[in-house]
Amino acid sequence: MPEQAFGLSVNQVMAYAAVANVLLVLVLAGINIYYAWHAKRQADASREQVAASTRQAEIAAETLAILQKQMGQQRAADLATVNLQLKVAIHTVEDWLKRIGSDAYPQLPDEIRILPADFGIATQRANAIDQIVAENMGAASLYAGEAETNIRILRTGSAAQPETWKAMQEKATKNLNIAKYKLSVARTRWETITE
Repeated sequence: MPEQAFGLSVNQVMAYAAVANVLLVLVLAGINIYYAWHAKRQADASREQVAASTRQAEIAAETLAILQKQMGQQRAADLATVNLQLKVAIHTVEDWLKRIGSDAYPQLPDEIRILPADFGIATQRANAIDQIVAENMGAASLYAGEAETNIRILRTGSAAQPETWKAMQEKATKNLNIAKYKLSVARTRWETITE
C-alpha cells in the first residue's frame, strides 16, 4: 500500500505543502510590502516634519535678526534722544540763569517751564542704558522743579521792593546751578558711553 497521510498520497501532500508554501510566501510578501509602505509613509512624514522644523528655525532666525535690528535702531534712537534732551536742557537752564541773573527785577514769562516736556521720557530711556546718567537727570529734574517754584514766587514779588524777590532769585539761581551741574555730569558720562 502506498504511503498515505491523512488519506492523501505523499505526492498530494507534497503538492498541497508546495501550494501552502507559495500562499504563505505570498502572505508574508504582502505583509512585508504593507510594512514597507507604512515605513515609507512614516519616513515621508518624518521628512515633512524635519522640513517644517527647518522652516520654523529659519523663520525664527529671521525674526531674531529683525528683532536685533529693531533693538539696535531703538538703542540708536534712545542714544540720540537722550543726547539731544541733555543738550536742550543745559541750554535752557543757562538761558534761565541769564534771565534771572541780573541785579534788576527780571522780566518773567507767564509760563515757567525749565526742562523740555520730553525730559522725563529721555530719563527713562537713559535708565535703560545707564542708571547713573538717569540718576543725574532725575536729580537735575528735581532741582529744576524747585527752581520753577522759586521763579513763580519771584514773579509775585515787587520790582520796587528788592527784599521781596532777591531771596527767591538766589534760591532759583542756586537750584538752576545745581541742575546745570547734574546735567553736565550726565552729559559727560553719556558722551563716554556713546563713543
